[in-house]
Amino acid sequence: MSEFRIYKTFIFLLNFTLLASACGTASESAIATSVVQTVQAGQSLTAVVQPTTTAPVSITETPNLQTTLTPALTSASSPTLASAPSDPNCAKAALVSENPPDDVLLKPGEYFWKTWTLKNTGTCTWTSAYQLVYWSGELMGGLSSYPLPVEVAPNEQKDITIYLQAPATDGTFTGYWRLQSPWGSDFGVGPSDEPFYVQVAVSSATKVKYGVASVTYELVRTPPTGCPTNVRFEVFATISTNGPAEVHYFWNQSDGNETGIKRKDFTEASSFTISREWMIGKGDSPNPRWMQIIVTSPAYQEFEKVEILNNCP
Repeated sequence: MSEFRIYKTFIFLLNFTLLASACGTASESAIATSVVQTVQAGQSLTAVVQPTTTAPVSITETPNLQTTLTPALTSASSPTLASAPSDPNCAKAALVSENPPDDVLLKPGEYFWKTWTLKNTGTCTWTSAYQLVYWSGELMGGLSSYPLPVEVAPNEQKDITIYLQAPATDGTFTGYWRLQSPWGSDFGVGPSDEPFYVQVAVSSATKVKYGVASVTYELVRTPPTGCPTNVRFEVFATISTNGPAEVHYFWNQSDGNETGIKRKDFTEASSFTISREWMIGKGDSPNPRWMQIIVTSPAYQEFEKVEILNNCP
């Protein structure tokens, strides 16, 4: 009897061992399969989110702002210059206006925006391959070049704005700028291809007196040519201040026909354009005529005269 029990016990232990061994094999197989699936899933996810760009991405922490992602710079070969077009009128420009005007009065080291309104008077569209480039004079904290932010088609005009800093010492300072084409040729504005510029007056005085910095004129004849019964001349005068000022002015004419004193309030350094007409009839005196702006306040200033010629006496 004891031998039979010993035999049953031996069989039970043998079956239990075999069963445990089989269960262990199944568990290891399931675990191995799960690991392989997890690795494959991880590889698939990595392939989806991996950036397509070859440039690494750096993380920049900005105080009190959310974290921003900025592509890190990578070394690249120098770009190949485009070939110059055969059209000599491809790259040309005109200065339409600027803000602030020349001789804006600033404190030493003061930061400011400078805007030039430029017109594409050439036959080629300006793209981001065109640049605004520093030419000479005072750089005023600017960069040596800026790519144009938008395209400018022929006959279109756009504002070109940069951020600058006034010099640290008192005085009048001027920085000259030009445009540069994709083929490396620089060009300025107007028929003479002149550089356009920023000019500031720096003063550390505690009490600053603002006033009129300049007056410029443009004379328009209608019709441009010919001798009809009447020819209309219109003089446009642009008054520019170097800061906030209450300006009093009037038109003065060679025939004594004055306009009376007018007022214009400037809240900052800026420009204001006004106009006045003079009609000349056929057969009128050939003697030259003139107009001018006279400022009476905040300081008395007589500006140059613009001459009007009668070409049809």
